[in-house]
Amino acid sequence: MTMSEQGTSETNPAHVKLWVGNLPTKLTEYQLLKILDKFGTVSQYDFLYHISDTGRRTPRGYAFVTYSSLSSAEKAMDSLNKTTVLGRELLVRMANPKTDPCGSVRKVIPAALKAGSKHIMSESEKARKIKALEDKLKRMENSTKSEFKICSMSNHSKSKPYDKT
Repeated sequence: MTMSEQGTSETNPAHVKLWVGNLPTKLTEYQLLKILDKFGTVSQYDFLYHISDTGRRTPRGYAFVTYSSLSSAEKAMDSLNKTTVLGRELLVRMANPKTDPCGSVRKVIPAALKAGSKHIMSESEKARKIKALEDKLKRMENSTKSEFKICSMSNHSKSKPYDKT
């Protein structure tokens, strides 16, 4: 469930996203929102569920909350972290950018692809490398080794990992 009262964290850099974990399974989405709302304006709220094949929703045990100010997020983190709710100790911390699909995740770019790389390939070098890769792929396709052949599983007899055949 997502609520947007004052925009989203993508449009305003002052918005701060927290991860709230170790949630009791009996705690409802509404109850948690009411707890979090006491610390400031919630601009986005994501309470996550597992959904079974039959459509049954069960809480995942964590949620994300985005506050419109850093001070609200810090108050919530300081007040709620290690607080016991319905017999479970809540964990509250800044959201990890790896789990935040909207966050600014720093991607690693190989040195060869970076602009201003020390070694810049000429067009002839690129063409030579591409040709070498194409030749290697052709050799692999024509190889008699079965590890490079594509075949259906119905043709293979299933062997057991402990057979010594």
